[in-house]
Amino acid sequence: MNPGEIVIKNTTVLTGLMERNFAPLLIKIIIEVANEYGLVMTESYRKKRHMNDLHGFQPVRAVDLRSWCYGDKEAYDIMHQINARWAYDPTRPEKKVAIIHRVGTGGIHFHIQVHENTIRRSTV
Repeated sequence: MNPGEIVIKNTTVLTGLMERNFAPLLIKIIIEVANEYGLVMTESYRKKRHMNDLHGFQPVRAVDLRSWCYGDKEAYDIMHQINARWAYDPTRPEKKVAIIHRVGTGGIHFHIQVHENTIRRSTV
């Protein structure tokens, strides 16, 4: 990926981006990632799969990004940098804005999420 480069996985993800409102802080975080590293968005809005599915909230509070396009070390460095800059919910420090986790097919990806209480920690 090149800084500023944005790839959208398919028309389903593009439709979710164009038809829904997104939480302003989520937009800010995603733009930071895109500007610094480039990104491949693999999930935007979707119908809720479970009660707390942030992809299905209005405004949308989560997106998924491909992580393997960066390489393992850089992907984890990006995740740590995002979490150093942003606190998901200061009352629940165990929750994170950026998570790298396994998906159903066995691969991994970024899950980027925000909460009503998400705040910027610093200008790191």
